[in-house]
Amino acid sequence: MKLFTFLIMTLSFTLSFAQANSEQPLKIDEAERLLILAPHPDDESLSSAGLAHRVLEKGGSVRSVVVTAGDAYVEAIQRDTGKHQLSQTDFLRYGENRLEESRHAARVLGNGLIHLDLLGFSDGSIYSMLVSHWRKHPDKSEFTGFSHVPYREAEDRGIAQDGKALRDELVKILKDTKPTLIAFPDVMENDSDHAGLGIFTLLAINDLFASSTDKSFTPRLLAYLIHWQNGWPPGSNSNKPLDLSNQPLFLPDDLPLRGHIRTCLDLNILERNLKHNVLAQYKTQQRAMGDFLAAFVRSNECFTLLKADDSKGIKNVVKQWQHVRKVFDSHPINREKILFTKNSPPTFRNETSNHH
Repeated sequence: MKLFTFLIMTLSFTLSFAQANSEQPLKIDEAERLLILAPHPDDESLSSAGLAHRVLEKGGSVRSVVVTAGDAYVEAIQRDTGKHQLSQTDFLRYGENRLEESRHAARVLGNGLIHLDLLGFSDGSIYSMLVSHWRKHPDKSEFTGFSHVPYREAEDRGIAQDGKALRDELVKILKDTKPTLIAFPDVMENDSDHAGLGIFTLLAINDLFASSTDKSFTPRLLAYLIHWQNGWPPGSNSNKPLDLSNQPLFLPDDLPLRGHIRTCLDLNILERNLKHNVLAQYKTQQRAMGDFLAAFVRSNECFTLLKADDSKGIKNVVKQWQHVRKVFDSHPINREKILFTKNSPPTFRNETSNHH
């Protein structure tokens, strides 16, 4: 037992040392095409507001895709409405407010230059669509009561909430945008919608590679992290917003490197102030968790960098994730194993978790 404990401590120290010394500067070239994929309204700005501004400043383009309306934040809706028992209308109204907040934020950040897609799926649906709702069995939200996108101004209004539809939509967006940079949630995120969108992103990229003869499509893949464990990011549970804008925020040491490198974009004072003003547009979230939002206004934005051909294909990236994820227990994905078969959606097989 003592030998085992020593080995674990040695491995942890080695991983921490390697990760602390692995950040590289993120270089932004002229005329980049940035695609940001976000699970909820505000994730696009928490993760990549500075990056988006830098791309625009260098003559590039930015397309931001927000997949859900973030309409199932029960505690926040109860606090805003003063009601304990919430109706479907309450959830829908909250979703509309959050979508509108993303519109305001995009205008502040890009001054009309950001192409914003609000898909309008239900909060909590991404992981559910990934594992159990495909084609003929759309996911019905227990909050809004809809199994299709209900929001009037959503890009995908009326579309069924199923995995095939979302996967195809992401492939279409990739084809239309031809991004040189893709910012998307790390599959290790401690939030099921975030991790689920990370997997959907890799699936869509893999689909595009499989169907395209265009060898020039080699985007850099920037996996961002919003939700983690052990109080990360520092300052996010302070009960009041803190000004941490002069401090960097690095990815946590206990986030596995998985053979990749980390890269950070240093933000100037203008970009930090702009990010602060952008996040101020998410008024519902400022009321609910202003300390959490403020913790992301830092002197940098950091990502795990993947290459389009990393590990000989996106499937291998996902397989590597399967192996590493087994040691975590923060959301249901750790109890599932993805099985790939050609020309078919992923299927899942239950596995026993090592933790309780």
